[in-house]
Amino acid sequence: MLTVDAKESGLFQEIGELVKPLGLCLVESSDAVHQGTHHMRVVVCRPDAEVNTDDLASAYNIIYPRYSVIFGDRDLELEVSSPGLQRSFKDVIEFSIFNGKLVRAYSVSLSSYVTGRIIEAGEESVTLGDAEIENGGDKRDRITLAYSDISKAKLEYRWEA
Repeated sequence: MLTVDAKESGLFQEIGELVKPLGLCLVESSDAVHQGTHHMRVVVCRPDAEVNTDDLASAYNIIYPRYSVIFGDRDLELEVSSPGLQRSFKDVIEFSIFNGKLVRAYSVSLSSYVTGRIIEAGEESVTLGDAEIENGGDKRDRITLAYSDISKAKLEYRWEA
């Protein structure tokens, strides 16, 4: 099930502001302490292009010094990565982050996967364009799915045209 926690997370907001001047969007952030080491995981994307290693290095160089000072009493292990081609969504905020991208979501009410391009991501629902409902092969110009109706979703990548 998708969460709605990212908007309320202080860490998510803070790191999002750090990477914004680099032209990056924050997709996910998490931190945990294990055996005296502070582990942080950050996933970033670029709205207008694919993320490259220079983008990841820039994000790392902005985030690491700040949090190594904040967590001065612990070792810091930081991982900065891209979302990948077929990222499984964890939070509903990802629908707005990946606006315009192809997505595959499971609709509980339709008992089927729906594949389409994200046209609009609102507060309560997402609208997909050129949508295809897999069970039955029904195609629609657009379909709106409530977030509460979506049990899982991921980015869809077409390997062949």
